[in-house]
Amino acid sequence: MKILVTGANGFVGKALIAQLIESGHEVTALVRSLKNVTQPSKKVNWIEGDLLNPSSLPELDAIESAYYLVHGLKEGSSKFEYLEASAAVNFVNWVRPTGASLIYLGGLGPAGLDLSPHLRSRHLTGAILAASGLYTIEFRASIILGEGSLSFEMIKALTERFPFRPQFDLLDQPCQPMSLGDLLKYLETALLKKGTGHEIYEIGGTDVATYGELLDLYAELAGLKRKKVKIPQVESKVLLKALDYAIPEYASVGKKLAESLEHPTIVTDKKALKEFPDIKPQDLRLAMDLARAASKSHYPPLWEKDFLKVLLSDKLLTQSGLLSPELLKNLEKVAKLRDILTKR
Repeated sequence: MKILVTGANGFVGKALIAQLIESGHEVTALVRSLKNVTQPSKKVNWIEGDLLNPSSLPELDAIESAYYLVHGLKEGSSKFEYLEASAAVNFVNWVRPTGASLIYLGGLGPAGLDLSPHLRSRHLTGAILAASGLYTIEFRASIILGEGSLSFEMIKALTERFPFRPQFDLLDQPCQPMSLGDLLKYLETALLKKGTGHEIYEIGGTDVATYGELLDLYAELAGLKRKKVKIPQVESKVLLKALDYAIPEYASVGKKLAESLEHPTIVTDKKALKEFPDIKPQDLRLAMDLARAASKSHYPPLWEKDFLKVLLSDKLLTQSGLLSPELLKNLEKVAKLRDILTKR
């Protein structure tokens, strides 16, 4: 089939393109800049364009299906939701003349509630694509476990960087992670479906777990002992600020994702299991271990930098009550261990 993939430079986009090429499909891949494509496959028709700038989008040849994998989590703008919606509208106007069916990866989350901007924009994007009149398949998923996944890398970074496991209420919220391999199966199999209208499929792995349990599982699989340390109840803005120090690599993205912790992201509609019977989702332990084995990232532990001194210099954190005596005690142990290792 002749297929368009947007978000081609992203975590899912790269993996999907490799799978589609292996299956013999003709792939056209949209990226903002061809300069950002590392090791571009000669089997792919790479095109350059920005969905926020319609005039930059090239005319499309005939395509049968188009994947919408664009997500602006990395954008720091306060107009995040507006930009997300604008990109979706421009995509629809660009692709509609081809008559292609649309396949979209959105986010799990309950309907009818005051969702976070992240989840709200995910659902709105699906509605915009469906309003195109083109046959639209919307997959809604929670955390995707795989090498390069932002959610997985945050789990890994928090576990490897801290000598203890933070414990607070938001981490008790349930989610239903799935492996990258299972997601790719759903995305590719969707090419075979024919229909009209808007179909929504909630997809996930076999297990439901809390976010805290995901941290515990990663630590166990990595052979790391992490004692749970209770974090005092503070305003959400304080916890979000703490991400600047805990995982600076992913702080901007992490803050948007953290806002979504207020709601469960679990599968409530089993339709996908019935309509995609050949896909047997992996269990959580296997999915996490496969992602861990494939990941090549490294996150230096806290004692490799003067973390405590920097943390105590932040008035918002020190005055909020976040740095409880127990937490400070654990951080001081880290500082002492750092000093010992440095003297060696």
